[in-house]
Amino acid sequence: MKNHKKLKYAVIIAFIITILLGVTAYSIAQDRPLTFVEKGIKDTVLKISDVLAAPFRYGKEKLDFLRDNEKLSKEYENLQKEYLTREEEQERIRELEEENEELKNLLEIEESLTEYEKVHATIISRDSTYWLESFVINKGSNDGLKSGMAVMGNGGLIGYISQVSYGTSTVKLLTNASLENKVSIKIELSKNKYAYGLLTGYDRKKGVYFIEGISDYVEIPVSASVTTTGLGDRFPAGLLIGTVSDIETDSFDLAKVVSVRPSMNTENLSFVTVLLRKGDKE
Repeated sequence: MKNHKKLKYAVIIAFIITILLGVTAYSIAQDRPLTFVEKGIKDTVLKISDVLAAPFRYGKEKLDFLRDNEKLSKEYENLQKEYLTREEEQERIRELEEENEELKNLLEIEESLTEYEKVHATIISRDSTYWLESFVINKGSNDGLKSGMAVMGNGGLIGYISQVSYGTSTVKLLTNASLENKVSIKIELSKNKYAYGLLTGYDRKKGVYFIEGISDYVEIPVSASVTTTGLGDRFPAGLLIGTVSDIETDSFDLAKVVSVRPSMNTENLSFVTVLLRKGDKE
């Protein structure tokens, strides 16, 4: 019963409002001054209309806001995906540039050491525990490789073959903790003038080789090139090892201890070149 009365009152109110709106619209449409009563009715009806329309305006604004947010969210998501895709592309480009640089340097080795055959190989295994000690390449005795052969990487000498199987070989790096075989080197002092010594070890903290056996009287310029001498028949002459970074005197003040910055970083290698004397494959 109460609901019936409420419905009845609502219908009456709606009817009255409809009439008032009609009267107001008619009055406004007439090209004449409004009476005092018409002005009051007009203002009242417009206020009521404004109040009644407020929820609808709010709802529309809210709906528009949600739609805009959804649109912006989708645009942001698309931009984020595009950004990630570009980052991946840039990273791949960087990797390709590094690989191209390695291959370019390998080709330079190909042109400079004409008396040697070159076997290009890929690193296939490297133990993280012994990262600076050694790694395994995908060439072996079937490709003519033998123990003791020099191994180049990105333009500089990095080590030698220590073990060989039919299809793979282990490369011992010059950066290994215990350099079993000393490397005979020469430091370029000026044109056609050199100081000779031995590469005896590697400091992992400083990232440099140590060279000993050079007289304290010899003046060694910083940044001088350090290459192999070819003595001892282990490594060919003229292979770049690095550049002088620091010079000190030993504890007896008799000889110099020279620090050499390696010509390349062996930590991120992918390709290497093994040097074979011509005829070693037979």
